[in-house]
Amino acid sequence: MAVTAPTIDVYWMPGCSSCLRMKEFIEKSGREYNAINVDEHPEAREVLNEHGLLLPVASAGGKFVNGVDLAAVADLIGVPYEEPVMLSPAELVERYNLNLAAAEGIIRQMPQAALDYTLPNRKRPMLHVANQVASVARSFLAAYNDDEHTVSFYSKPDEVRTKQDVLDRAEETRALINQWWEDDGIDDPLDRVTHTYWGYPTLHQVLEREVWHTTQHTRQLEYVLQHEFGIEPDAPLTVANLGGLPLPERIHD
Repeated sequence: MAVTAPTIDVYWMPGCSSCLRMKEFIEKSGREYNAINVDEHPEAREVLNEHGLLLPVASAGGKFVNGVDLAAVADLIGVPYEEPVMLSPAELVERYNLNLAAAEGIIRQMPQAALDYTLPNRKRPMLHVANQVASVARSFLAAYNDDEHTVSFYSKPDEVRTKQDVLDRAEETRALINQWWEDDGIDDPLDRVTHTYWGYPTLHQVLEREVWHTTQHTRQLEYVLQHEFGIEPDAPLTVANLGGLPLPERIHD
């Protein structure tokens, strides 16, 4: 008698970069899954809370794993996984500076209506997405300095209310990252393991995560500027911005 593979449940929400990346990975594996949008099914958040998990999450056979860790997802669903080669820390810092500058240019071009716009089925306006672009690298610094990655920088603080507020915050974050690099990072292999909401990666992996995270949300800002408001970006994202980062193929889901 053939053994039936357990049903794969995927907990996600629209606009979540890591959710999209996890879904694409499972789709490419050929495995079918049941997608549970927690914005539409708030009771699903209670399930995640019971297991102490944050999005994205995959579940099968009574086991739950965080979807940021694609190796754990692959093990859960029984498919092979080959860890991609990461850009070096120096390359990641260089890419961060390049992509944050691109994001700032896009944000400057966005009219207020674009900052107020929400992507389909998403509750978060683009001003909040722009703030995340400006802020998430600080989560890496928290992991480096305090050995505890925090998602507090993923949400917009009350004092960030305008386009200029976001641009100022982006410049503050850039300065923090570059000061860290000059003082400590340049001589650090970033091989120390740290604690995050998705597991125990190395600091190198956390840095990569926040660089591609910043970049993916920049892609969303560019999409809204160009396709929803018909404004061509002065400096569109290119392979130089995107190449070598483990980005999802799609921009929004």
